[in-house]
Amino acid sequence: MSEKFNSGQVKFGTPGSQTALTLNNQSRRLFDFSDRIAELAPEESPFFVYLSKVAKVPTSDSQFRFLEDRTKIHMTDRSFLLKGATTLVAEGSNMDIVFDTSGAASVDFLLPGMVVAIGDVGDDIPTTANVRINTVSSSSAETTCNVTAISHLGSTTLPLADDSKCTVIGTSFEQGSGSPDVFSQELDHDTGFTQIFKTACEMTNTARATIYRGYADEFQRIWNLKLREHKVDIERAMLFGQKGTASGIQYTDGIVGSTIRNGHAQVKNEGAKLVYNSGIPYYQNNRVQDLTYDTLLSNFEVIFDPARGGGRAKLALASRPVISHFNKLGSNSFITGSMTDGDQRYNFPASQGAFGHLVTKVQTIHGDISMVAESLFRGFASGFMMMVDLDHVAYRPLVGNGLNRDTSITTNVQQADEDLRKDMILTEAGLEVSLPETHALMNLEGV
Repeated sequence: MSEKFNSGQVKFGTPGSQTALTLNNQSRRLFDFSDRIAELAPEESPFFVYLSKVAKVPTSDSQFRFLEDRTKIHMTDRSFLLKGATTLVAEGSNMDIVFDTSGAASVDFLLPGMVVAIGDVGDDIPTTANVRINTVSSSSAETTCNVTAISHLGSTTLPLADDSKCTVIGTSFEQGSGSPDVFSQELDHDTGFTQIFKTACEMTNTARATIYRGYADEFQRIWNLKLREHKVDIERAMLFGQKGTASGIQYTDGIVGSTIRNGHAQVKNEGAKLVYNSGIPYYQNNRVQDLTYDTLLSNFEVIFDPARGGGRAKLALASRPVISHFNKLGSNSFITGSMTDGDQRYNFPASQGAFGHLVTKVQTIHGDISMVAESLFRGFASGFMMMVDLDHVAYRPLVGNGLNRDTSITTNVQQADEDLRKDMILTEAGLEVSLPETHALMNLEGV
């Protein structure tokens, strides 16, 4: 009988090297498979493939630390609130004003010389006033500033409501003045954990010597399945995991788990207006029949807000029902709901991705997503679309002291008196999720 399906030989080792191992070798060997496992059936584990190809950053510590730079967030959004109703004095006069944040905390970045615009939307007519800060005094719950009224719309004084919105609009100093005070934003830091993944491939020597139909060498077929099983296990953990330790075992973070865990505030739709907290990940439930290009554009206004610190492009891992919804025709479909009088109002070109995936591009004025089918979004996750900022995630395999704990294969780990062959696939790696507010999760109910 001819071997129709394969040659009965699998080669392991570094791609391009001369090292080859047939599965019939009886010696115990260790082979590095870290750069090759992601290429095996990439459609089964798109997130792991993208991480392996564009975001692999080895770590030398199983409990790794990383920095988070929120400078862009703080530079973009310098907003705060007026604490208590206040009557602003006449232009050129001084007074004390109290500021705080929406979380009833002090405003740490205010300095003498800054100019602040105060906006009060009363009776639907915007009322604004500009003041210059002379001195600053802060407690844990508020910041008191002595200010000079520069300009406002009042004839002499101007009443301002409690929680009027304020923002820094620059600085202003007199001629010949000295250097200003300084405020610097420190880098935040967080911790991640590596997780040990193990998969075994075992078969008796009797079974290995038997020629089967279809695949002559059954061990070759089982090996292929076990490699894919190991890769999919890593994909599941880096999607749904939540970092932590228990009974001496470490668990890695997952991008969905991290977003849900950190997205503790309620995020909801109020008509066309989105209510959100820019300091947490974006997590929203949508009825699928309400999702049109216009509502998606409103969501992207929030998701791609520079005050969240992310870039203009994200990888969108979407369940197969969500992918289908974006391509359906007929009533209650995304395409029908996004067209008015035959006018197409969206731009969704499809293309072949660089790593073997079919990618649907969603291009908007706010930012773009590359939508890829995530086959592991099933059950409770069947309506998920996880938007990942690839600049703020990393695959962290443990590598140190000359030892690489990224995916490797150890052959012949069976006991010496056992009449069988047992090999082991091992990976020790974790997912780093930094700046969690740059990622977004949408759950489409009813797909």
